[in-house]
Amino acid sequence: MHILTVEMIRKAVELVRPSANKILKTKGTTWGPRWVMGCIALRDYKATSIPFTFGTFSEGWREEWGEYKNFSEIAYAKLEVVLREGMSTRLVVANQPWNLKAGEYLYSGGVTRGNICVAVSGAKGSTDEGIAEMVLSTIIMLAQLETSERIEAKNNKIQRG
Repeated sequence: MHILTVEMIRKAVELVRPSANKILKTKGTTWGPRWVMGCIALRDYKATSIPFTFGTFSEGWREEWGEYKNFSEIAYAKLEVVLREGMSTRLVVANQPWNLKAGEYLYSGGVTRGNICVAVSGAKGSTDEGIAEMVLSTIIMLAQLETSERIEAKNNKIQRG
């Protein structure tokens, strides 16, 4: 049985939710809408991704926000970049923009560490990236805590499952 589970990933999202919601209510962290959409995937399980939403979702798109943006679509595009490139979208845009493909964006907000990839879209780029990092760090924390529990229980071998 793997250390990291879908339940653990969902728990990480819920642990981050209160802080992310507070960030999105803070002046200067968004450009208009007060919600973000995100997704999480593991590089070795690309077919499976876990979506999430933080903030106060607004039913209608406001004219003052400009052209409609599909945050879910953008988050998945960011996720594809980090899955493929193995680095944050900020680094890809800054250091290897020629690796971006049609339909991808010059936005930050996708992060990765090890094989865990998280992408967020809807706020300012730094806010998207910060929230993605919070989710990523919380996933890693939960996996490390599970590992410690297994070691203490002398359950030191990863079982097939």
